This record gives sequence, C-alpha cells and structure tokens, in this order.
Amino acid sequence: MSTDPHPGTAAPGPLAGRGALVIGGGGGFGRAIAAALAADGAAVTIMGRTEATLRAAAGTIAAATPGAPPVRISAGDSTQEQDVAVAVRAADETPLAAVVTTVGGGTFRPVLALDAETLEYDFRRNVTTALHAIRHGGQALAAHGGGAIVCTSSSAGGHSFPFMPSYSVSKAALEALVRVAADELGHLAVRVNVVRPGIVATDGANPGLLLADPELAAATVAEKPLSRIGRAEDVAAAVRFLCGPGSSWITGACLPVEGGAHLRRAPRLEKLARIVNGDDVVDATLAGRIP
Repeated sequence: MSTDPHPGTAAPGPLAGRGALVIGGGGGFGRAIAAALAADGAAVTIMGRTEATLRAAAGTIAAATPGAPPVRISAGDSTQEQDVAVAVRAADETPLAAVVTTVGGGTFRPVLALDAETLEYDFRRNVTTALHAIRHGGQALAAHGGGAIVCTSSSAGGHSFPFMPSYSVSKAALEALVRVAADELGHLAVRVNVVRPGIVATDGANPGLLLADPELAAATVAEKPLSRIGRAEDVAAAVRFLCGPGSSWITGACLPVEGGAHLRRAPRLEKLARIVNGDDVVDATLAGRIP
C-alpha cells in the first residue's frame, strides 16, 4: 500500500533542509512552482515587484503546503541586478538548492513596425532577468556544491510566431544563454535548464485578448496534439523535476511543456496583432511598408 503523503502536504522530501528561490513567484507560474518545491521540503523564497502580491502568494502557498517552512518574500525588480542579488542572499539563508526564474513577456508588433526600443525592452524582460538569476544564483549554488537553475522560455523561442518577433527572438536568446551557462557551470555541479511552456491559463496569459476569444483559443488548441490549454501545474511539475535529484544528469536541456505544439505550426495571431496595434499598422506591414 502506498504511503505517499498528500501531494499538497510538506513532508521530508528531496529538497528538505535546502532553499529555493522563485523569481516571479507572485504570478501564476511562480505560485504553482513555489508550492511544488515547498511540497518537496524546500524553504522557498519568492521574488516579485509588489510586496502585497508576494504576501498574498505566500499565503496561498502556505495553505497548499501545510508543514512547509515559512515562505520568505523579497520585493524587487528582476531587471535590476542588485535586487536579484538581494533576493538570492535572502533565499540562501537556507542553503540554496534551486533557483527558478519565471519572469518575462513580449510585445505583439510586426517586424516592420518593431523599433529598437521595444526589442531592447523585451530583451531586458526575458534575457537580462535570466542573466542576473544565473550569475548570482550560480555563485550561491556553486558555494554549496551545486544545484539547479531553471529558466522559463516559451513556444515562441523555438518557432516562428508571426507578429511577435521581439518575443520570439528574446526567448531564443534566453535558450542560447541557458546552453552556454550549462556548459560553463557543469564542472561546479550547477545544472542549468529551461522549460518551454505553451499557452497556459494563468494571470500572465492575458486571457482577455487570447483565451477569451473563441476563434483564437480554438486555433491555439487545434495546433496541439494534446488538445487543451495548459495549466500552471503542468509547468510546475516539469520545473519540480528539473530542480530535483531525478534530473541530476540533465543540463542544458529545453523541455517543452505545451501539449506537443512543437510538432505543428504556431497559430497565426494576426487577429490579436490587429487588436493590439490597429488595422492600419498591420495592413501596412503586410503590404511591405513601415507604418
């Protein structure tokens, strides 16, 4: 007979006595990941911009994992290196075993309408944040004999997503950064991997624009062999694996968590681009003109 604890109940687990930092821990992905790591025994610290949001998330995580160590919070801007360094030090009060970053975002803007400022902004959100986490998290993990860093990419990082060039390019750059970091830090027993989620129903998925639109939602689901929208828990389960001992010989990997969407083409998001940018901008770019 199985003696496994209830999955939401903290018990001595593979991360017991160790710390975990989840950057972006106040959001949908982050809350689910933090709860999964707490259920594995980790003392979790969550980082985000807004203290009130973090406190609410900490309460949700604590309620889902009774008996887990108290959830610490660290308010700050993940694009700012010093703020990330502060969060790593706070999380390392319990020797760190895992650092996860879930922050990022993208801009719906066609290539011919894309300016350098927008591209740089999306790079800061998707690449610079990961670099800060890898640098400071990697140093802390190396000091304890190793551990896991997990970054969050997107299906857009491995496919052409029309009308989302800055998001696709910055996520592809993030995945390249992960591969190089994994190569450089492997001799320190620091593993660096990345998950590649598809469309997931969280507060970060902008459901008012995409998932709430029947046509766009249907087009998204149609391009997935496992034909459903993802859940934050799907991503959390993958991250939990990559942070745990079961993945001790895995580094530099990109794990798709998107229902098999990589086997098919990306949905065409022209309708969403028109909602965001206006018909005049999209019509101009489709005609080969800079708007």
